[in-house]
Amino acid sequence: MKNLGLQHTTFVLCLSLALPLFAQAPPQRIISMAPNLTEIVYDIGAQDLLVGDTDFCKFPPEAAKKEKIGGWYNPNYEKILSLKPDLVLSLKFTGKSVETLQKLKVPVLVEDCQTIEDVLTAYDDLGKALGREAQARKAKAKLEARLNKIRATPSQGNPVSILFVVDRTPGALDQIYGAGPKNFVDSMIRWTGGENILSDAHVPYPLVSKEQLLKRDPDVIVNALPPAHGRSEEVLKETAVWGALPALKAVKNHRVYCFDNPEYLIPGPSMVGLGEFLSDVFQKARSQSH
Repeated sequence: MKNLGLQHTTFVLCLSLALPLFAQAPPQRIISMAPNLTEIVYDIGAQDLLVGDTDFCKFPPEAAKKEKIGGWYNPNYEKILSLKPDLVLSLKFTGKSVETLQKLKVPVLVEDCQTIEDVLTAYDDLGKALGREAQARKAKAKLEARLNKIRATPSQGNPVSILFVVDRTPGALDQIYGAGPKNFVDSMIRWTGGENILSDAHVPYPLVSKEQLLKRDPDVIVNALPPAHGRSEEVLKETAVWGALPALKAVKNHRVYCFDNPEYLIPGPSMVGLGEFLSDVFQKARSQSH
């Protein structure tokens, strides 16, 4: 998949693969190689152990001040070794970085947080690995309560069909990538009363043709923008780009929503914001259709 602007979207990953979880003392110096894992580290109160993270770890804001080790696909191994970590937290699809770290004798815990369930499991894994089990249970319960509130919101009427765009060519309707099945965005859509038009795709984030869009004709289009488009005038400009497909219901009915909140697309505690955003969008769509 094209880079997805996705060093911003961070669509990522909780399945323990690499480490026998500690029979000895918990680690004292950890590095996070993914924004969502960094968020969880902070959420369980283990940030005092965090000696480094990636260039893309910006939430919470304190994470941006940590020593930087590059990106998850292209980490600076010399920098990692210089920080003397006794544990690196990584994701399932990070190229060869996990294999390289293991060859360098650096302990690695690999997680796979594509779905909401995976994210919740990561709280258990990190709590156990970092010696913060009680804090992790408390943080997980708080996150579950917020998620359940979204899920419990009653949906009036039929599901609202949606195309959720995770990336496209800026200023044009080219190279459109949407959220398909088996990821937390798809779960959020269903939980908040939506119907994902790409739920039958064969990959989590498929490339979408204009022909497919016209055929499936969603009620709503939600388009995530990278941070570079974070100014309000840029959001308006990128929303207007969809006018190139005036036959779409979502365009005709002015139900194209672009947003510039990259933290919504991090599968960790801040993903609740995405659920709240979608709830508002679907509620608007239903009220306008009456």
